[in-house]
Amino acid sequence: MRALRVLASWRWCLLAVLSVGCAHTGASTPASEPRASESSATRSAGPDSPERKERKVRELMALSGAEETGKQMLVTMTSHFEQMPSVPPGFVEKFLQLAAEESLVDMLVPVYMRHFTEEDLDAAIAFHESPAGRRFIAAQPLVLQESMKLGEQWGVQLAEKALRALAEEQRELQRRPVRHEGQQL
Repeated sequence: MRALRVLASWRWCLLAVLSVGCAHTGASTPASEPRASESSATRSAGPDSPERKERKVRELMALSGAEETGKQMLVTMTSHFEQMPSVPPGFVEKFLQLAAEESLVDMLVPVYMRHFTEEDLDAAIAFHESPAGRRFIAAQPLVLQESMKLGEQWGVQLAEKALRALAEEQRELQRRPVRHEGQQL
């Protein structure tokens, strides 16, 4: 069961890393009004500029703490890997080395760009810059920590329940008499 707990936990962590920055809501601000945080280079890139939109995506990810949360989750995942007896020697070090060479943010930018308009990004940025948005961001580590704990518990309970159900089905099959064709019981 311990292996199930560790496996459920690191998978939950990975899921959280991939999804934490993608669920943003916020009040709308007109896209035509430049924000104080918006640089002149961003404003001058033109309204339909992919470069401008990418800068907004990166700004949102920085404001939302997505990259920092990803780093925290990486630490959590590696500590779970270290507890797994089946992980080969040197795996954690190699995993961290490769993670340092690749940017999760760089991989997520195109996802954000596909699913959010500039207006969406402007609204999400405005929210994250607001007092409510800053409180939301400040609470995220605790929310994520509690969510991971609940998710891990749920996953373990569900796995144990599934194993018990399968064992009961096996016992039931063994209790039934086997009938062969032409055999009378």
